[in-house]
Amino acid sequence: MDISTISNEYGEQNFTNLINAGIVNVNTAEAVTDADTMANAKQFLDNTFPLAKGFHKEVRSYLVYYQQLLMFFADGTHTGLKHSGQFVALNGHKSEPEAILLNSNGTHVELSFDRGGKTGIKDQAHIDDVRLEGHEYWISLLNIEEKRIIENSQSAQIFTAKDGSEYSLKG
Repeated sequence: MDISTISNEYGEQNFTNLINAGIVNVNTAEAVTDADTMANAKQFLDNTFPLAKGFHKEVRSYLVYYQQLLMFFADGTHTGLKHSGQFVALNGHKSEPEAILLNSNGTHVELSFDRGGKTGIKDQAHIDDVRLEGHEYWISLLNIEEKRIIENSQSAQIFTAKDGSEYSLKG
């Protein structure tokens, strides 16, 4: 996949965010595969979904309280997103979500959590994957060693919107 393909399919702003976060190397248009992949993904989250205070790399847990996404830090303090409307849906229980769905300018980003997962077991917030929505597929920002696009296996992914209604992503 060359830079023009990435730029056209993800939109110029999202592509710029991937470059700024170190996810995409502009010289080779390949994903970075070093040990800083999680740090790069969290930098992408900070650039695209900034917190009202603090940074995603400092977050110990994510939960939904009423219709707000809250992030808790090691000292027990908490914050929300700078732009609270970017949180749109979740999977799982509000106090321990399996996935959080965020939206920036029409593009969805899914944070999936798994305490026992390959990546989640190492992360203090148990983030197992960060996936960026493409056109009819998702791209993993953490499982880069696979170097493959995650195809939607179903015709639609179903989440629970923050108001409790069904939130469907068409595949």
